[in-house]
Amino acid sequence: MEDFQVTRAGSVVVPRGEIDLATIDAVRAQLDAAAADAKLVVLDLRETTFIDSSGIRLIVEAAIAIESGDGELVVVRGGPEVTRVFDLVGLQGRLRILDAPPGE
Repeated sequence: MEDFQVTRAGSVVVPRGEIDLATIDAVRAQLDAAAADAKLVVLDLRETTFIDSSGIRLIVEAAIAIESGDGELVVVRGGPEVTRVFDLVGLQGRLRILDAPPGE
């Protein structure tokens, strides 16, 4: 996973590969660091190839935590496998999901 980047639009976290039980701690650390640096945190899932229920839970919990600090978590839509999981669990209406990061 790449370290997060701070841009004009906020902090961007770009996980690569899988988000699952083995990787969620690293993703959580990046999201926490990004939220400490900016009110807007962008989770760019375009390079994520797989996400399981622990990854979904992490994203929901991160969104709640960031919003409680008056910030916002924006998710950039991942590939078909990731999008399918989001559709199955009904996250489309619960999170702000974009096709590309703001300003791109």
